[in-house]
Amino acid sequence: MLDGLRFLAIVPARSGSKGIAGKNMRKLAGVSLIGHAARCLAALPWLDRRIISTDSVTYAEEAAAYGLDAPFLRPSELSDDASNVIDAMRQAVSACEAVDAVTYDRILIVEPTSPLRQPQDIERAARELAADPSCQSVMCVSPAGTHCHPYKMLRLDDGYLDHYDPAAAAIVSRQQLEALYIRNGACYGMTREALFAHPSTLTKRTRAVLIDRPMANIDDPLDLEWAEFLLARAASKPTGEATCPE
Repeated sequence: MLDGLRFLAIVPARSGSKGIAGKNMRKLAGVSLIGHAARCLAALPWLDRRIISTDSVTYAEEAAAYGLDAPFLRPSELSDDASNVIDAMRQAVSACEAVDAVTYDRILIVEPTSPLRQPQDIERAARELAADPSCQSVMCVSPAGTHCHPYKMLRLDDGYLDHYDPAAAAIVSRQQLEALYIRNGACYGMTREALFAHPSTLTKRTRAVLIDRPMANIDDPLDLEWAEFLLARAASKPTGEATCPE
């Protein structure tokens, strides 16, 4: 428990990835993406339950090897490309509560595809969610580089380039650009009530947990190479912080 609240951590890992076959089993520094997520959760003793939500027996066995529980398999209708992760998380919470005979207060969603997370990122998200009674959800985010700012975007209009947003014409330097943020997948958190009431992790009362260091979100093979590079660079620094405990 944390601040008197029961926390359930869920690692969502369906098996049908199209961008990278068997993506959640791919290894970085000798550890699967599922294993990286599990190791971070293992470093947080205040968690009441750590589970994987998956449709794959192989994924469930991999999760168990790293200390995650797999009390059920995700139904096939919640495991295809069109499935909503919120629906899958609702099913996971309901199934886990039925097995455990308890009601969880806060839900943490820890995606395997963000292997550069650190345990303190998850704890910061949990504490943010626990500290503010009006907060419905939290989301780990990274600063968006100015090169991908909406005012930097262009579109083709009848074969000629034009600003995507006409207001961009008034921008003459990057210092004028509003600071924007992107989701990095390190951790999402929701109150139980918000999870069952909202269609997204982004609600009207979502707090940000800013991670201002290089991150990787694995969608394609190049992302795996980027993550390998970042892990190797962190390991080569004598004062560097390990991604998760060994």
